[in-house]
Amino acid sequence: MSETFDKFCSDVRTKINDADKRLKDLRASARSAGQKAKDDAKAHLAALETKAKEDQAKLEASEAKVKAWALQKKAITADKIAEWKAERQVRKLNDRADDAESYAVAAMQIAVAAVDEAETAAIEAVVARIDADAVQSPAKSKAG
Repeated sequence: MSETFDKFCSDVRTKINDADKRLKDLRASARSAGQKAKDDAKAHLAALETKAKEDQAKLEASEAKVKAWALQKKAITADKIAEWKAERQVRKLNDRADDAESYAVAAMQIAVAAVDEAETAAIEAVVARIDADAVQSPAKSKAG
């Protein structure tokens, strides 16, 4: 695999691990900190939404690459690849390998966008839970 592809794989793993840690920290602080946790969650949510808007063009380009690869994959049959190998058509084989790596990176970029979207959804859920708990807590203390 290319060095760019390997680095991108590493970046994806780091992004997922970082998102998981942020969500765990946010959930822990939401249980104890109330309004500060809500403010922190909303600030993080705003940052994620801004980043999603900034990355929209990249996401659309990645989706286009994935679609193009699917069309190309249908056009290039196993027989054609075998023929290129037999005829030692290195340029065509290298072009195909480059395209496959580009497709893999594009698919991972779509996955990263999905991770960002999932993190956004989780933070929205935390904020909603904080709101619900805030309304229930005063009622419980008045009733008790």
